[in-house]
Amino acid sequence: MKLRFGLVQDSPVLGDIEATFRKIEDYTVRAGKNGLALDLIVYPELFITGYLPELWEKKPTPEDEKIWLERLVSFAQRERVGILCGHPSFRAEKLYNAASLITGDGVIGTYAKVHLFGRESELFTPGDIFPVWNTPWGKISVQVCFDLEFPEGARIAALEGAEILLLPTNNMAPYARFHEVYAMARAMENGIFVVYANRTGLEKDLDFCGGSCVAHPNGQWLLEPQRAPGLYVSDLDTGEKKVLDPALDYLKLRKPELYGAIRSFI
Repeated sequence: MKLRFGLVQDSPVLGDIEATFRKIEDYTVRAGKNGLALDLIVYPELFITGYLPELWEKKPTPEDEKIWLERLVSFAQRERVGILCGHPSFRAEKLYNAASLITGDGVIGTYAKVHLFGRESELFTPGDIFPVWNTPWGKISVQVCFDLEFPEGARIAALEGAEILLLPTNNMAPYARFHEVYAMARAMENGIFVVYANRTGLEKDLDFCGGSCVAHPNGQWLLEPQRAPGLYVSDLDTGEKKVLDPALDYLKLRKPELYGAIRSFI
């Protein structure tokens, strides 16, 4: 399947969710039916509120999340483009660092970040599943930022049949090179396309470093890591993974019967 993805590399308007939504709407219009005619546009991690909770406009509520998602669905419906956007999410009175995959028909799914970085665990509850969703763009898995640095999540997604791993992130200096390496590694070792959208800008002493990119499972960049703010576009064809060298079919050549020892370290 041939697809066109847009990666938003920018910053939210800190302390002003309404202004951030105006920015989201502007980018979505550019990506949509009368603009670039993309299939899907990807926004960074926690884009609606920003990263640091002390800079949030207010403590969000479940009703806020409902309104956010309804607005994103309306944008997707009007512009005929899919949207992935990071935001705080509520389940059973717990707060998660999440990202929702959306079409004009509604929310396909909301993923809760499993691996929480630094002080994130003081605010968020970790997720406990790596879902793979059937979507208009094929089988897609969504993970968030620090999840990329653990190979298990991407491997589970690939074994469940994911063709594309979408990663909204808030990666900051000095870790830019880490995520460039991990994005390509996850693509190559799992035979999947990795679409990685990071933000830019400052929050207190955090310098978000960009580096949005798209990695092909053959080890090539479809979109090399970018540094400047903007909307970046990448074409990919999920059918191409079928022509990779069978000698490098890592999923098929695994030896799972030998990996049980991993569990002894839990």
